[in-house]
Amino acid sequence: MKKRKKEPVLGLLSVVIIALILSVGGKIYMSNKENENIENQRIAAIAFKKIQPGIEEIKFNQPGAYSGAGVWSVGARVIIDGKSYKEILVKKGIGGGDPLPGPNKNVPTLTPIKVIYSNGKEEIIK
Repeated sequence: MKKRKKEPVLGLLSVVIIALILSVGGKIYMSNKENENIENQRIAAIAFKKIQPGIEEIKFNQPGAYSGAGVWSVGARVIIDGKSYKEILVKKGIGGGDPLPGPNKNVPTLTPIKVIYSNGKEEIIK
């Protein structure tokens, strides 16, 4: 009889341990994914700063994702010379969006810019 009482307890304990392991593993995975997205946003902001003059602020609207072609992109609101634009930024700079001002393309912004990441954290990029 003692053997029969131990089986359900061991089964329940196994289920609890497996659920704990999956919970911790999922949390670590999501944390790594968020860190990767924030780093990709930072790379995209720096690349965009190198090719677009007059940027004052970049605010990322979402974490970003890879397309079927393997290109990472993210939606952002960009303030250039006091005017707001909706853009799609990629790791190499810009992927599309509103027409941007200025005839001088591929000219960097030389002043520091404010970057607001999708998780709400802010940084000044020089």
